Amino acid sequence: MFEWIRHIRFGNRYGFEEYFRNQDRKPVGKTGIILADLGMPEEYSPDFYINFMDHVFDYSLPFFIKRFVLADRGIALIDPFNPLARKKFRPVELVDMFGCSKNREGRPYVECEITWYPPGMKRNPADHGYFLYKGDGKGGAPEVCQKTAAKVAGWYYGHLLPNKKVAWEYQCRRIYDESAAILEEMFEISGVRHARYAYDESVIQAVEDLLKAGCNTIIYQCFCNPVFSDFEDYGYALPKIHQAVNKRAKIICADQLGNQPSMRKAFVQILRDQLVDLPGEARILLILSRHGHPFKRETQDIRGPEFRVPLEKEMRDAMDEWGGIYELVWSDDEYADKYWDPLNKKLSTYSAYRKAIELQYDFALEVPTDFIAENTDLMVLHAMKKFKAFSQYDPFAPIDYPDWEKPLIRTFTEGKTTGIYAGCPVGQYRKYVVESVISSLSELLKGYEKI
Repeated sequence: MFEWIRHIRFGNRYGFEEYFRNQDRKPVGKTGIILADLGMPEEYSPDFYINFMDHVFDYSLPFFIKRFVLADRGIALIDPFNPLARKKFRPVELVDMFGCSKNREGRPYVECEITWYPPGMKRNPADHGYFLYKGDGKGGAPEVCQKTAAKVAGWYYGHLLPNKKVAWEYQCRRIYDESAAILEEMFEISGVRHARYAYDESVIQAVEDLLKAGCNTIIYQCFCNPVFSDFEDYGYALPKIHQAVNKRAKIICADQLGNQPSMRKAFVQILRDQLVDLPGEARILLILSRHGHPFKRETQDIRGPEFRVPLEKEMRDAMDEWGGIYELVWSDDEYADKYWDPLNKKLSTYSAYRKAIELQYDFALEVPTDFIAENTDLMVLHAMKKFKAFSQYDPFAPIDYPDWEKPLIRTFTEGKTTGIYAGCPVGQYRKYVVESVISSLSELLKGYEKI
């Protein structure tokens, strides 16, 4: 009964209060480590997008609304040639969440009896409608999740990503491989395992492997989020770890990597390397972008400054050393538009770019500070919202990213202003992310050093 009271009291912050805030951070006995990232796959998988979108709605919606919003009445379909449609139209092609354009009998969906459903959030300009096909029964997931997965399958992977692959898995795996090798060389530990927390089975497998190795303590370290949130970490991944362990070992959640100086150095070095190629007389608007969130009570708002305040100082130091004229702003890629932020309390990354254009800055230089690898959010969803500040940006143009050992740098020009998206700390910058993993865990593994 008392736990229910605590759930009600803390709401979505329950995970932070229950599993993290007052935890005992001293390992006992044989110790193993789980290094985790979200788990976006290199090649398209409907499971990932369904899992994550299901979490989005499960986390966000009141229980009495879920059964209506999360209905599954058939197969949701998207036209990859008009994926963002808000009004009924005649489709050219329709694909489901598996990227398939035909029903079970092999008949194209466009030739079947279908029904148009408008956007669920009618006032949200970013929401879109979908067609529903009921001839083969239910789709196997809530329609609102299916439509997102179908859009990703048909449009993102079908048209926007030339190789039909995204870099996240590769870039995260390199961080894991390098970090695990160093940890096993430095410390007397009973194993390091990789978990992708969007997949329950991945978390369970990592836990079972370490328990089989005889671990009395399991240290969990997420390495993909510089700032931990209730939405992904305290209220999603960490409860999964506790459920999988089920009190068979002690669990320690290592802290957010944004608190490590080396993580900040990764982003500062990206900035420094960009400045090398910019003329000293240029005027620059430096945009430090965040993902953004819509929640009223979110632990990341409390813990974010632990990363962002010192990062801003170090960014300003780098700009001062460069010596030109600049202004620094923080922005949110999402949830800072008129729909989500009607009182205009936030600065969207789109508005930051528009500010640079309207005030005739020579450069608007964006460093995405919430990401350590490229994913479909950054490459497509966020890009559509912020890069529309430039008239030359085409959201339907393929995104060329052939070398995953280099940041994806994107440039656009509008009037006097050149916008530069500087990309994520991959390749030559990965060493700083790895250093932050080692530093974070070294704080917990004192006494486990190899002699």
